[in-house]
Amino acid sequence: MDVIVGSRLCARRQSLGMSQRKLGALLGVSFQQIQKYERGTNRMAVTMLVRAAAALNAPVSFFLEGVGPQIDAPAQPRLHGGDIMVAQNLAKIEDRKVRAAFRTLIRALAQD
Repeated sequence: MDVIVGSRLCARRQSLGMSQRKLGALLGVSFQQIQKYERGTNRMAVTMLVRAAAALNAPVSFFLEGVGPQIDAPAQPRLHGGDIMVAQNLAKIEDRKVRAAFRTLIRALAQD
């Protein structure tokens, strides 16, 4: 992962014609540190990655896209018309304690 992020950092810097020394100055680190980031020898902290993205005029996603596990969106429960009406009516109950009691009852009844 560090190697991929580092290679993208290098590619973006080079595409802008920027030296490692210049990028280092913008980020407040030495050009040697930039070399270590670009090789993947040192891991970039998220705050440094955000600063590098700003200095290189690139979104943070440019450095991270496709890196790491891909997570599917959580499955949404399927609600039918009556279920939606129950939820809407529950939201209309103004008393917090009564709403909480109904939620507790629903959870208890839904247990297998």
